[in-house]
Amino acid sequence: MYRILSHRIAEQTDSSFLLIGNDYRIQWISRPVRKLLFEGEGTVVGKLCARVLKDRVCSARCLKDGEMISPAQDGDPFGPLCFEDRLDSYEIRNTILRDSKGSSIGLLKMIVPRNPGILEDSDDNDTDLDANLFESGGTCAALFPATLSRIARTTIPILLVGETGTGKEVLAHRIHHMSPRRTQPFVVLDLSVVPETLVDDSLFGHARGSFTGATADYTGKLLQADKGTLFLDELENIPLAVQAKLLRFLETGIIEHIGKNQKTLVDVRILAATNVDPVTLLKTGRLREDLYYRLRGMTVEIPPLRDRKEEIPPLIQAFRIAWGEKYDETVPEFDASAIACFASYSFPGNIRELKHLVDLCLALSSDQTITEFNLPEPVRKILSHGAPLPDESEKNLSLEPEPEFEPMRATLSSVERKMIQKALADNQGRISETARILSMSRITLWRKMQKYGLDKRHPFSP
Repeated sequence: MYRILSHRIAEQTDSSFLLIGNDYRIQWISRPVRKLLFEGEGTVVGKLCARVLKDRVCSARCLKDGEMISPAQDGDPFGPLCFEDRLDSYEIRNTILRDSKGSSIGLLKMIVPRNPGILEDSDDNDTDLDANLFESGGTCAALFPATLSRIARTTIPILLVGETGTGKEVLAHRIHHMSPRRTQPFVVLDLSVVPETLVDDSLFGHARGSFTGATADYTGKLLQADKGTLFLDELENIPLAVQAKLLRFLETGIIEHIGKNQKTLVDVRILAATNVDPVTLLKTGRLREDLYYRLRGMTVEIPPLRDRKEEIPPLIQAFRIAWGEKYDETVPEFDASAIACFASYSFPGNIRELKHLVDLCLALSSDQTITEFNLPEPVRKILSHGAPLPDESEKNLSLEPEPEFEPMRATLSSVERKMIQKALADNQGRISETARILSMSRITLWRKMQKYGLDKRHPFSP
């Protein structure tokens, strides 16, 4: 009962609690602590506290040569080392829990970031999926080579280029998380939703009374991101006059609020993103050349999801995990045939569209396993893209093969396999073109490739 209750509390509480048993092993952690300290690391329950918490919220001075020496003092299992009240960016409030006889049953730690913004959750799950995407080996993991990992630890600006929904904000958040600024604010300014006339104000802020309607001071995103990272999404929407002002800030690090003569020195790292080719922006005059060269310390091009279909299975799994954690329920599995249906679709909305379709499947499905036959109808219509998907009734239409026809069936299968293999080779593995040449739908082609063990990522020999 204790384990069930503690697990339930850990999953439901919004506070950052962590319980250490008298044996110095982690008994349970709340979800905010898991997100704050152990994102992407799997379970930590049952592990020695000093090894798990070292260099996070514990100095672990009780560890010597990898072994833990008891910090106990005066009969209590927990000594002075266990009651350190702050480390780096965290304050720790420690309380010994005692039974009715006054004996210790554990040490409860409440962890409070000095920057409360680190624990804030957003209703938009695109950024919340960050850890799951990386754990799954999905989009961001594939786009995060060692060179980008190294440059994340610097202050060099990075320009992310890719279609809408390819995961630019998730990747920017990951860069921030891997930098020395990870405990400081990560501030996002989506310039596609800010009117042109308010971009200056959104970036640099204003003083109370500086214009009609300015009833209070507004710090602006640059000052909000001081010591941290500012992510400028949809960079092409910054007016040219504001681009000049932003360039001056990048050169001096000084901002001046509208209506104030006071100048403020700000330390912020800029990450920017655009879904338009920067060369096109320069040619059309929508982006100042000097600002472009200042922001593109390193340029990362993020390909659309249709060009990296191999990432669809781990992404689906990541979205399943996120759904289960959000709604605290067991979620259906996607079998290979359902994943093949997803992989056959071009996803013009990229990862964001994939997530919404997976969420729709999980919300509408009443089965434990989602297959190509029981996909919810709204999802089927989108994925079919003009080519009807099989339904449950079709699954039972095939007759049992008669023994005398088996040799002929084997020969036909062999011929069909060779035809598909040659068509794939002629078209360099392009599914749509191969399906057109063979006069079959992409779904049918994917099923037959799965049946014959063919993979478009590998070279083919006809």
